[in-house]
Amino acid sequence: MKLLLLSILCFLNVIAFGQNQITWGITSDVSMSMYGYNFPRIVKDGGGDPLISWTHNSNMYFARWNGSGFTNPITLNSFPIAGAGWMGPDIASKGDTIFAVYKKTPEGDTSSHVWCVGSFDGGMTFTPPVRVDYIGNNICRFPTVTIDGMGNPIVGFMRLDAGFGNAQWVVSKSTNLGASFSTDVLASGWSSGTSEVCDCCPSKIVADGNTVAMPYRDNNSNIRDSWVGISTDGGANFLGGMDVDQQGWMLMSCPSSGPDAVIIGDNLYTTYMSGASGSSRVSYNISSISALTGSNAIPLAQPMAVTSQNFPRIDSDLNSMAFAWKQVSGGQQELAIQFTENLAGGINPLLEIVDINNIGAVDIMMNNGTIWLVWEDPSSGTVKYRSGTYTQSLGNKPVENFQSYLKVQPNPSSDVWKINGISQSQRIQYDLSTISGEIIERNSVANFDSKFNIELENSGLNSGIYYLIISDDYSIETLKLVKQ
Repeated sequence: MKLLLLSILCFLNVIAFGQNQITWGITSDVSMSMYGYNFPRIVKDGGGDPLISWTHNSNMYFARWNGSGFTNPITLNSFPIAGAGWMGPDIASKGDTIFAVYKKTPEGDTSSHVWCVGSFDGGMTFTPPVRVDYIGNNICRFPTVTIDGMGNPIVGFMRLDAGFGNAQWVVSKSTNLGASFSTDVLASGWSSGTSEVCDCCPSKIVADGNTVAMPYRDNNSNIRDSWVGISTDGGANFLGGMDVDQQGWMLMSCPSSGPDAVIIGDNLYTTYMSGASGSSRVSYNISSISALTGSNAIPLAQPMAVTSQNFPRIDSDLNSMAFAWKQVSGGQQELAIQFTENLAGGINPLLEIVDINNIGAVDIMMNNGTIWLVWEDPSSGTVKYRSGTYTQSLGNKPVENFQSYLKVQPNPSSDVWKINGISQSQRIQYDLSTISGEIIERNSVANFDSKFNIELENSGLNSGIYYLIISDDYSIETLKLVKQ
């Protein structure tokens, strides 16, 4: 009977594969086993190609897609940092602007801080690390980063007393492209005045324009539901929060697993694991950001043979969305995905198994009809990846702004910067300014066919940093340009 049930489940997964219409490539290694595999994270560069980070032996590694595989990893830290299979550094991108954050070890030392490095050329080069936290005699852990509409990093991290008590999620932001950070503001504590947060559960901060969401696992008298703090002023203040879980999971210790989220207009989609049913299961929630209300927890696909699920991640692109997570089914580890081609029809309930055996923490990235998955493989000691393509459905949602498609080459430059991008507007405007705000050039490009190209001569400029503020009908973005 058990074999028959497993056969039926496998058949259903094949049906799901066909209906999802995802064409998958082969599973491959990001790099050699000497570089390890812990806590992989994936984002995209200005051309939509994947960028991957992970940790091993107290180092943060980073690799770029070169068209047929990933480049040799580079190290983004110069001192030991915290990392494990369930937690570690984080990375965010907007176009070719990339920020990565990590925590120096030992975590319990008040002189070990959160640091941020940045790249403005798609990961070719990175800036020296900049300290993020200024929290006196407190300690910190679990940094996570997102990027606002102006290209500035916003960093969330957990702040604790020196004895690892009074855990809170706080947020610090930059207004100068990561050169410095503001004093942190409190983003958690919405369940009650006496609540803390789960001090062993990492999270993921997300932003869209001036809206910033800081999801986290709460600890309100050992109720371990997932909550989210909301800011509508770019992370300067968090004036509201909501329960996006509502399952009332009573647990005496942290499960070492936190939520992930995406923002689409006024909707916040959050995914997380809960053990309220007696075993770990993954769910999602759809909430209104303006009303601070949403649905109860909605289970992701949970076939009868599944005994546990964990480490859920979410991403979206245009009108498509996908969830990915690790699960155990019939005693076998599986990498599962639930993919929705057109959100206008709701979340597709179909489950697809992308890989089996030796599955650890996972991550997902979507871009222009392609899904990328990365995950830990403890057996081979490597980060694995697999990509799949699908026919993208635009639905009734307009194509988003050009922010994800801007590319600057070369940067640094000694003679000319070439900026390439995609916009659905028929006109874009740009200002080139000094670091002090003096406008050097103001111009526009009109009546182009989706793709635009700008060339900025800089041979007559002094060496240093300049800002390019570029906007269309949908958005505005600030790029950091370096003159050699």
